[in-house]
Amino acid sequence: MTGQTTAAPASNAFRLTDPRIGVLLAALLGTTALTAVLGITDTAAPLSYPSRFLVWNLFLAWIPLGFAFAFVGVRRRIWLVPLGVAWLAFLPNAPYLVTDLVHLRHGYELWRHVLQYGFAAWTGIVLGVVSMRLIHRRLTAEFGRAVGWAAMAVTVALCAVGVVIGRFQRWNSWDLVHRPEAVVAGTFDWVRNPFSHVESTGVGLAVAAFLALAYLTLWAYEAVAALPRRTPDLPHQPLS
Repeated sequence: MTGQTTAAPASNAFRLTDPRIGVLLAALLGTTALTAVLGITDTAAPLSYPSRFLVWNLFLAWIPLGFAFAFVGVRRRIWLVPLGVAWLAFLPNAPYLVTDLVHLRHGYELWRHVLQYGFAAWTGIVLGVVSMRLIHRRLTAEFGRAVGWAAMAVTVALCAVGVVIGRFQRWNSWDLVHRPEAVVAGTFDWVRNPFSHVESTGVGLAVAAFLALAYLTLWAYEAVAALPRRTPDLPHQPLS
């Protein structure tokens, strides 16, 4: 009986050996590198604004994907809770990169920064939704479809809250460890009075909608990828 509650069935621990996973990681590393290169080659401020904080934010955005891979790869259920909590704590760092677009300013290097912020935002969203998909698949395999979708709905809501407190209250994931009481107090103050902070509430709703739609796009695309590959037989035609 104890083994059934602490260990996942062999079929529920996903294998991460598909070569396309390597392609996915390489592509995301590529857009991460492009973000950094566009900043390093900026003659105006090569290692300061905006490159340094963008690279740091990208590093934070990669962390939830690492936890998600660990979540789907671990075999014992006892590890799902700490890995899931750690994943959720860092997940807001991924969609947070979209809000960094607020730093765009007119200037000589505008197009460089548009591309740089665009690469960063794209990378953050993909990192976030891929990690959500990994978590969703494992939860569905372990606990059923209803639990999986309920967890994703809660994740989107909490992630939007995390982006808001990061952007407007300037908390980050590390503060959850060092100053959890202050983060919780500031968050509840906003949640209790959402209409007294119109801008942050609007941003939170927009981030939640965007993240939910991005995730549903990835989820629905799996149906397209699963379509039969067989093409109808065509009449033989001579080569021209």
